[in-house]
Amino acid sequence: MAVLAMNEQYILEEEAARKIVSASPVKLKKSNVFHDHNMSDDEAIAHASNILKRRKCK
Repeated sequence: MAVLAMNEQYILEEEAARKIVSASPVKLKKSNVFHDHNMSDDEAIAHASNILKRRKCK
């Protein structure tokens, strides 16, 4: 399996690809650090919009 990443090509052996695909997902612990992965799509879009608005004002 070949994977392209930023103009670089990496070759994965079939066994390595199987390990990646079969790995169980990792649950992220709750923390006080802001992450937009905890937001709904609408909240994340609104937050990103607010960030862009603040940057335009400077």
